Amino acid sequence: MKRCLLYIIILYNVFLLTGCRDTLEIPEEEPRAEAERTVIVYMAADNSLSSQVREDTTEMVKGKNLIPENVNVIVYIDDRAHRPAIYELTRKNGMQLWHQYDEELCSTDRDVMLEALSRIEHYFPARHYGITFWSHATGWNPRRNTFGKDVTPGTTQGEAEMEIPVLRDVLAHMPKLDYIFFDACFMQCIEVAYELRDVTRYMIGSPAEIPGPGAPYDKVIQALCAGDVEGIISGYDSGYPDTYNGYYYQGVLLSCIDCSQLDALAEATGQLLTPFFMEHAEPDTYGFQAYCNRLYKYNYYFDMRTTMCRLLSEEDYTAWMSLYDKAVPLRTYSSTRSWFSNDLCTHPYIDDPECYGGVSMFVPLDAYESYGWNADFQQTSWYQAAGWAETGW
Repeated sequence: MKRCLLYIIILYNVFLLTGCRDTLEIPEEEPRAEAERTVIVYMAADNSLSSQVREDTTEMVKGKNLIPENVNVIVYIDDRAHRPAIYELTRKNGMQLWHQYDEELCSTDRDVMLEALSRIEHYFPARHYGITFWSHATGWNPRRNTFGKDVTPGTTQGEAEMEIPVLRDVLAHMPKLDYIFFDACFMQCIEVAYELRDVTRYMIGSPAEIPGPGAPYDKVIQALCAGDVEGIISGYDSGYPDTYNGYYYQGVLLSCIDCSQLDALAEATGQLLTPFFMEHAEPDTYGFQAYCNRLYKYNYYFDMRTTMCRLLSEEDYTAWMSLYDKAVPLRTYSSTRSWFSNDLCTHPYIDDPECYGGVSMFVPLDAYESYGWNADFQQTSWYQAAGWAETGW
């Protein structure tokens, strides 16, 4: 057995050097003994981010000595060069191939993701679970790319994405998660968090674009294993601003949402915000702090806290903030007060740090009617919970 294990380790080291991942098959085994936590990293990388997989998995291996003995770290990888596979990362053996799929899959497909997560849960049971979702993303709007990009095998279709209600339904088959960490752009919006509020306690991510290299995994692996949401954010922050492969990344915006507090926040937001939009009214959005304004040349992600700060009276804002601070206990931005923007935001800079909230919010406008965004917004759970149905939008 030891000789066989050594042979597997050697083959995996060859893979690291050659990328010949498809040549190695590892038989499945009996389920492990229950661990304290199973950490899952789901890398939907069969897209333009494929070249980043090697860098991030190398960082994971670099941080392997920070993995406790009673924690499983399992990495699902689907990139452009290989069929999907599942790896186990341990202090002793580094990254080892655990399961190789025998065909190409679309990793943003509901059934594919459900099978992979169910397989991991079965073979690596634990008292607690946390998931990192790694890919392209644009938040909640199904007219854009929501979460992930992948091509459906055997078709000529373009890259497929997973809409947030579908992601919620997949995760509803798992034990309730300690956290979901989105290492993906634009996912830290109130509409996504509210949709996922019943499947996770915490949601961590950025309301804006994130730097191309994503999280520095050697700096966040210990916090991922501990379920330490503050440590995940501080570890991510510590990697920026910095230069990767000759490209300078200004910074990253991050926050943590406590999903157990979102129903109270939705009720208060509806009571205080919707009066400004009654009978299809459209208040001036100047100063709302946009997180993107190049997608179809309109703003549709605004900072939630800044929006409330601009619209509410001091008394109402103070009352609302007492709930927002509970729902969003952590929010940070880099020392540069800016973030990486791949030409999707003409002004990637925090203008008002005192009102910065680290979570975005959709604000319906007449300009969005022709694109269907307002109609899409009506399908979100947040639209109903926060009183938007009463406004005429």
